[in-house]
Amino acid sequence: MADNNVEIEIKIPINKEEFSELKEKLSTDCTFAGSSAQSDDYYTPAHKNFASEKFPFEWFRIRKFGDNSLLTYKHYYPERAEINTHCDEFETKILDAEQFEKILSALNFSKLVTVNKKRDLFKHEDLFEVVLDTVEGLGYFIEIEALKDFGSVESARKKLFEYAEQLGLDVSKADKRGYPYLMMKKEGFI
Repeated sequence: MADNNVEIEIKIPINKEEFSELKEKLSTDCTFAGSSAQSDDYYTPAHKNFASEKFPFEWFRIRKFGDNSLLTYKHYYPERAEINTHCDEFETKILDAEQFEKILSALNFSKLVTVNKKRDLFKHEDLFEVVLDTVEGLGYFIEIEALKDFGSVESARKKLFEYAEQLGLDVSKADKRGYPYLMMKKEGFI
């Protein structure tokens, strides 16, 4: 959930035991906002292959969950850097994902990877959205996203890392690239 189309978040891999402990802790310290199963298909246009970059900084995704679908474009900053600090995020509902996939195919977009996950969503006051993800083929993760404007990207990231440390997380393990990159790496695309 991006504020003013800017998303600032951190994602940290955790093990199954940490996942269970965090779920219990978040259930008492935060507001539970629901669970969902999500399937994210990542695409690239033929004229600008996002996966050709050593560190891809653009993603184009169709997210399906329940009877809903969202189209999302993300542009990460700094571009071509190993560690991203934030991204522009533009998102809109899709009425018919299958038809939209046909449109993408007709426009010469190709699917890069699919990321399937089960997600438990929590809200920590008006400050953070906290998500516990079980990602098929990748494992367990916690994602913490800033919900409010902390004044700057740097200030928001500092608050995210401070909150992660309060939860007992090893912030040195923070993921640098995101699920599509990890999945492409696992499948040997990069």
